[in-house]
Amino acid sequence: MEGKKPILLIGYDVETMARSKITIKFLELAPKIHYKYDAPCTFFVLGQTLLYHLNEFKRVVGEYGDFIDIQQHTFSHVSFKTLVIEYEGNKLVRGGSLDQIRTEIYITSMLLKILLDVDCIGLTAPWCYHRGLLDRPDILNVLWELGIRFIRSWGRDSRDSLPMSFDIQPFWYDEIVKGYPPILECCIHGYHDNALKRRLKSREEYIVYVKKCIDYIVEKRFVWSYCQHDHSSFWNDPNMSIVEEMIKYAIDKGVEIISYKEFYLRKARERGLKWV
Repeated sequence: MEGKKPILLIGYDVETMARSKITIKFLELAPKIHYKYDAPCTFFVLGQTLLYHLNEFKRVVGEYGDFIDIQQHTFSHVSFKTLVIEYEGNKLVRGGSLDQIRTEIYITSMLLKILLDVDCIGLTAPWCYHRGLLDRPDILNVLWELGIRFIRSWGRDSRDSLPMSFDIQPFWYDEIVKGYPPILECCIHGYHDNALKRRLKSREEYIVYVKKCIDYIVEKRFVWSYCQHDHSSFWNDPNMSIVEEMIKYAIDKGVEIISYKEFYLRKARERGLKWV
């Protein structure tokens, strides 16, 4: 472990399915915060959200295109797998068909390319799942065929619940199962921000949680793949000061903050892989 630095990957699922004042505010404020602290991040964007906020996304790419990484979150949030969300009263979420999944990914990648000139190679799977896509090589092959090279799909424990263990660090699917495509899984760790914020009463409690997570990855020299959402970014926090405090604390602790794309490219270079 000598010389290995802890890494913080900040990924936002930008997923409102209608024109939203919250998303407009998020797209205005979040890039400024990350730029201020030289802390790159990734926006995983629904195709629908892109269409409803196209001018705002064009501004983000125009002003922060070398700093804010844009990837996708499917077109309309179709789940890849059927799951039951324990902490939402055993809510059933049905998975889409393989054809639905293929169409959702293809359309969103095309929209990102045509509308923003973004070559999409990364994706957050809606809802996320226990064991990611280890049990769905058919979906992994579709992702590979459509140019997806890194994903966040493992984000729950065996109960389809949270928090997700930090011990499951990013891995290559083909190194786990022979014959799988070389897609990098960047497991989401801990709580998704919206799930934890429903349980807490104050922003201070959330900051305590965030700092504990940062302390843990510093101790273990781990990667923290952190998930936040546009629609929950202003919970008890109109100026996104939680994000600012998280970034400042991580920097003070010597944590490296990079985008998911840069993390993937770094890992691909280590393996001698081309990313296309």
